[in-house]
Amino acid sequence: MKKVMAVDDDHDVLYTLHAISEVGKFHLTTLDNGYNALKRLEREPFDLVIVDYYMPEMNGMELVGRIRAVEPKLPILVLTVDESLEIAHKFMEAGATDFATKPIRVADLVSRINLHLNSSVNIHELDFIDDQDIPKGMSAVTLQLIIRHLEQAKEPENIDSISKDTGLAYQTVHRYLSYLDQEGVVEVDLVYGKVGRPIKRYFKSS
Repeated sequence: MKKVMAVDDDHDVLYTLHAISEVGKFHLTTLDNGYNALKRLEREPFDLVIVDYYMPEMNGMELVGRIRAVEPKLPILVLTVDESLEIAHKFMEAGATDFATKPIRVADLVSRINLHLNSSVNIHELDFIDDQDIPKGMSAVTLQLIIRHLEQAKEPENIDSISKDTGLAYQTVHRYLSYLDQEGVVEVDLVYGKVGRPIKRYFKSS
């Protein structure tokens, strides 16, 4: 059974996560303190960590950074009520893998948890890049999910569409697509309307 750690000082959220774990059939360990979470990770391996942003003593941003420093490949899903791009970028720089918003939308959160727990992607399937070169905070699983989605798409898609179909947060898709575009793995099709900026649609490079 897959093992998930959830770190949140809101016990109502932890109760909801316990209910989700029973349906999702994964083992959940809950902690309400970042320091205790770090100590537990030293003693026991986990398949996913869910981290709240706003917590006393050690907030989620610091906790993500400290987890990533010792667990370079462990998926970290952040729970946050703040959906600003600035906060998202800071979390990504700290090492977060994905986001889910509060109040919790059960279907959305279950989708994200399953994404990270049930994918069996091997890093070596990513033949365009070596494991060591993947930027800090990025996941091979998430990269491959986006690549496979674009490979199966019948036409170029915008970020909103990719986010909806994959279950990944908009900010996550945006960051990964920017990286894949930089690496030449995807290409961008610009669609110009009558006013405003052109809409970017992405497709897998041939």
